[in-house]
Amino acid sequence: MPELLIRGARVMDPFQGLDEVLDVAISRGRVSEMGKDLPLAGREVVEARGMVLAPGFLDLHTHLREPGREDEETLETGLRAAVRGGYTAVFCMPNTDPPLDRAALVEELVLKAGRLGLADLFPVGCISRGREGRQLAELGLMHASQARVRAFSDDGDGVADAGLMRRALQYVSAFGGVIVSHPEDDSLSRGGQVNEGRASFVLGLRGMPASAEEVMVARDIILAEETGS
Repeated sequence: MPELLIRGARVMDPFQGLDEVLDVAISRGRVSEMGKDLPLAGREVVEARGMVLAPGFLDLHTHLREPGREDEETLETGLRAAVRGGYTAVFCMPNTDPPLDRAALVEELVLKAGRLGLADLFPVGCISRGREGRQLAELGLMHASQARVRAFSDDGDGVADAGLMRRALQYVSAFGGVIVSHPEDDSLSRGGQVNEGRASFVLGLRGMPASAEEVMVARDIILAEETGS
């Protein structure tokens, strides 16, 4: 198989401090040489002038909808779209049906993604069982599973119970986990259609005040500082 030469691309790699127009040679699936005006002989050439060549991107917030909402998206369609856009790893949110609140569910997703052979998949587990905000989900078991979950969220719903959020922050700190808060106080935002302000008043639409987000952000900052998470 001849070497591949990507010619004249804008090479951007923050890990190496690179941001310049270069040729990149690839041999046996690995970068073998980078430089300007590399020889063309014996190489399959891809003209990439005006294009960006970079390490694979990482998407921290995707909705792959599997399991339960495959009418909107599937693991395969979502991961295929990711690699077409240059994303080689994605985190998928847990607001599926059923929610990703236990080890068996996140393991199945990771195993299926491995069989597809597209982008790497990192499931985000639920903070609470069923995303209902009452009891902690299987945080430790999800982390110990083959999925190695480290990020947890009740994405789409704020955790109203401050005590539950505090316990979650304490729990995940034991294994370097991260809580991804959905900062929304439902008692302030419930029924809202647009941001509260002049536009909502003129249009006669129920507004959602900025305080609905701000009070939850403030609470979670306090809890994170208190727990060292």
